[in-house]
Amino acid sequence: MLSYENFKKRVMKEFLDYMPERYAGCELELRQVPKVNMCLTGVVLKPKGNKGSFCSPTFYMESMYDQYRNCDSFEKVMANQAIYLEESLKFLPEDILNIDLAKLKDKIVFQVVNTQENKAMIDLCPHREFLDLTVVYRVIINVDSAGVSGFLITNDIAEADGLTEKLLYRLAKKNTRKLFPFKSERIEETMGRLMRKWGADDKDIDESFPDIDKIPANERVYVISNDYEFFGANALLYKDVIGNVVNSIGTDCFVLPSSVHDLVILSTDTFKESSKLMELVRQTNHDHVRVSERLSDSIYRYSIVDGSLNRVKEQENEAS
Repeated sequence: MLSYENFKKRVMKEFLDYMPERYAGCELELRQVPKVNMCLTGVVLKPKGNKGSFCSPTFYMESMYDQYRNCDSFEKVMANQAIYLEESLKFLPEDILNIDLAKLKDKIVFQVVNTQENKAMIDLCPHREFLDLTVVYRVIINVDSAGVSGFLITNDIAEADGLTEKLLYRLAKKNTRKLFPFKSERIEETMGRLMRKWGADDKDIDESFPDIDKIPANERVYVISNDYEFFGANALLYKDVIGNVVNSIGTDCFVLPSSVHDLVILSTDTFKESSKLMELVRQTNHDHVRVSERLSDSIYRYSIVDGSLNRVKEQENEAS
């Protein structure tokens, strides 16, 4: 069996032999790709000698090597990866290797990430700080029931296309809620959908959450996400989205980032002990949320009076 380094060298030398003839004018390039809370070795396809900006689906050396170790067949892994890449290219603009980002401005969206865990990625991207988080930007290429595909806007891509951070923010502010409309629902509804997905019938679900409409407004817990359940925590950047939920509860509220995909909203009057909520978020993150989907161990407080959103500090005194 090949070592990881020898496997990587062989991939770079032989992979294009598994691709159709029309890619003969291309070459592979290795990139260190900072992902959310981790860094991977990416492989991208590009025109030979290309010095400008270009876009390509990225596949990852670590993932391919894991597949190789499982099946012990280099040829099988290369053939499967070539099929995957060819399928991925179908979702991208026809002239993908010479992409003009200016034509994709209506596809630029936010991505809120954990600052401490993503310093390598943040250094490579146009960004802005937000609370203890950081906002970076992505281009969304395709969204369907199978998932979301796109790419991160790095400094070199932004500079090549003359996109300042302020312009990116303005475009993303408009596009994010258009491409990924936010939704809010009672946590019982969220749990009911999950139970149904796991095989429960309507009777079981109704019996699990009896009389939910009789629960007082300030005791209700809401989940904010979007129809695709993808980066729903971007709602942190839209005060009106959180504000609508807070107004229905009728008090100041805690905002808990349960993952990069959703937020949990609950009353500060009913759920008073913020330290216990912080511990709940920490425990959930480290026991149940994949590393790539963790947003923050912090919790936030939304003021119903002025619409401000602030991080709750651990040393703050709590009501008993």
